[in-house]
Amino acid sequence: MPNKRSGRNTKKFFCPYCETRLWRLGTTKYHLFYKDAIEIRKHTGISSKKSKLLANQNSTYLDSNKWIEGFCCPHHGSQWLLLSVKGKNYEYRLAKEKDWLQTEKTLDQRVSNPSVGEFTLKMSRKLR
Repeated sequence: MPNKRSGRNTKKFFCPYCETRLWRLGTTKYHLFYKDAIEIRKHTGISSKKSKLLANQNSTYLDSNKWIEGFCCPHHGSQWLLLSVKGKNYEYRLAKEKDWLQTEKTLDQRVSNPSVGEFTLKMSRKLR
C-alpha cells in the first residue's frame, strides 16, 4: 500500500504579510457565538425566520463553521486567524478584537485575572 496518505486533502494557509506557509500550532479552536437573531442572520446567512427561531430556542447560537485558531509563520511568529468554512472552501484572515469577544471559553485580555498576583502580572508584562 504505497502512498497511503497521498489522498489526504489538507488545506494550506499562508501568511498575510509574507505569503509563506503557516503551520498549525495545535491550539484549541475557539468557535464564535452569536446572541440575538440579527447577529445570527448577519454572520451566518440564515433566513430571518430561522434565525429568530434559533435565537428563541437558545440564549446563544454557536457557529461551528467559524473559529479562531493559532498558526505559526517562520518569519513573523505566532498568529491567530479567523477561519470560516463555506462548503469545501476555507476563508481566513487575521482575527480582530471584535472576533475574540464573540468566542467561547476565552478570557477578556483587557481585564486582568483577579487570581493572579500583582508581582506575577508585572513580570509577565516584562517578558513581552
